Amino acid sequence: MPPFRENLRTVLVLSEQLIRWQRHADPDDFPARVTAEWQGPPEWQEIDYPSSSSSATVLSRRIADRVRDRFANGGTFVPVDLPEKPEGAYELFVAEHVVDCLNHEKSSEPRMPRGEIQRVVFRPDALPYHLPAFRIPECPWAVHWNGWAVDLLRDLIGEDNLELRLVWSTDPEAKPHRAPMGF
Repeated sequence: MPPFRENLRTVLVLSEQLIRWQRHADPDDFPARVTAEWQGPPEWQEIDYPSSSSSATVLSRRIADRVRDRFANGGTFVPVDLPEKPEGAYELFVAEHVVDCLNHEKSSEPRMPRGEIQRVVFRPDALPYHLPAFRIPECPWAVHWNGWAVDLLRDLIGEDNLELRLVWSTDPEAKPHRAPMGF
């Protein structure tokens, strides 16, 4: 997520089609492009990872071009139509894989109406470590990132412009963020 500080301009993806696709995986709903709007005044700083939602990862073209090959097995990049920006300035990475890897006994119950899971615990033997990001059946709109992809994004974007929120780890000393998905 973008860091929580003032004067950063973020984007909100406005795509019911993306949400439908994430929930139902109907190929007819897969978005060929999405529309987004800026959050914050034009004088605020634009960053390379301006996503304001854990379900829609928007990257600047500069970053998308640098990770495109590494992320190709995990999803698709689609153009983002954004006011005041030329076509292709930003792209949405759509994490395509839904992986059944949640440990139901150790995870918290999904909260309705959206199925948000406050405490996520994965089964290490079922995690798709080869993918940059994935979604889970219990909460298909939320994108979960693997550590190697997060490290790559952090190296390219910089720690000052990317807030890392640990969801889960095999390391018993690691402490997950209290609200990793922002809820």
